Amino acid sequence: MDATNNTLTQNRMDLIISNIEPHIWKSTASEKRIGALDGLSGIALFYHYLIQIEPREEYQNKLFSIIDQISDLISEEVYNSSLCSGMAGYGWVLSKIKNQNIEIEDEYFEALDDILEEALREETEKNYYDFLHGALGIALYFIERYKDKKEEKTKRILLEFSNTLIDKINHNPESIFLSNSENPNQKCIYFGLAHGLAGTLNFLIFLEKIIHQENQTAAPSIIKIIDFMNLYKIYDEESQQFYPSQVLTNDSSIAKARLGWCQGDLGIANAILNSGIFLNDEKLKKYADVLLKTTTKINVKQSLVNDFALCHGSSGIILQYFIAAKKTNQSFQEITSIWFENLKQQTENYTEFKSFFIDKYINETNILNGSAGLALTLLTLENQISPDWTECLNLY
Repeated sequence: MDATNNTLTQNRMDLIISNIEPHIWKSTASEKRIGALDGLSGIALFYHYLIQIEPREEYQNKLFSIIDQISDLISEEVYNSSLCSGMAGYGWVLSKIKNQNIEIEDEYFEALDDILEEALREETEKNYYDFLHGALGIALYFIERYKDKKEEKTKRILLEFSNTLIDKINHNPESIFLSNSENPNQKCIYFGLAHGLAGTLNFLIFLEKIIHQENQTAAPSIIKIIDFMNLYKIYDEESQQFYPSQVLTNDSSIAKARLGWCQGDLGIANAILNSGIFLNDEKLKKYADVLLKTTTKINVKQSLVNDFALCHGSSGIILQYFIAAKKTNQSFQEITSIWFENLKQQTENYTEFKSFFIDKYINETNILNGSAGLALTLLTLENQISPDWTECLNLY
């Protein structure tokens, strides 16, 4: 992990992966979820990358088996269109691994295109731009398709989506910033990467880079999102963070953020840093740097982190510092060492993989909350695989 000066020996990494892989595989037979983040598609992605560093026939056969299992499941049940749990996540993974470890006919993708183009249109019309469950995640599928084929039809879909999103941000931002809260009588505004403003910011920048629109096309929207977030910026002594997790619009009350991937200042700093780089804005880059360094002062107890997972656990924090270090040429060695030690304790030295869900711990193997996400993170930190899989986490 050269960006953080925090390395594991090759033998240690092999031992960790040998512990994690059997745990993942054991879960697949009974798994009915298909998503990139919560189900079998994400596990297929893990095997795709594992094959790149360990090209064993055993792993290839397991990848084939999982793809066949997903195909059987979608022929028997109706799944939603989301990246996290549904067809966009399945399609994104298939497109990511196409022609590397498995051959898939173009006609299959064309059928997926038709299904997901309609789903994208429906979510856009509803102003449901959630990354995990809504329009942004579906659009990620089309980004991967465009990177693969560079077809004009796919670019047209992405341009239309981008122009509509930018227009809404510029002229009616509340229409896409508002989300349903846990209280059916209240609306809220999320701030994090998973569901909120930072996620919209990160995705918009990634999208504009892919379709090569002029920077100025998205620039006003990027600044508008940041200015909106700053309306609610105030340092909270308890969480030691500047931005809330969410704001309830009825009374402007706020929910304090925890430190993690899904919410909190670390993900927001990532999005602001990307904004500064994209716009060549030194002021934004310096502000992101200050925000990043402020998060390093939050200790484990104060963070409210209670599991190892990517979503709201230790591995998601470590991964974000790794990405930030690559972009800023800074070392986050001291803070990542602390979080690595916490990760080892949470997983009983990489032998137990329990995610905290509502009020209890459960064994989990998917990318978002389970051991597949941990394995991909460890391989990335050791520079053994490309970090491009983190696109499914809205990290770029």
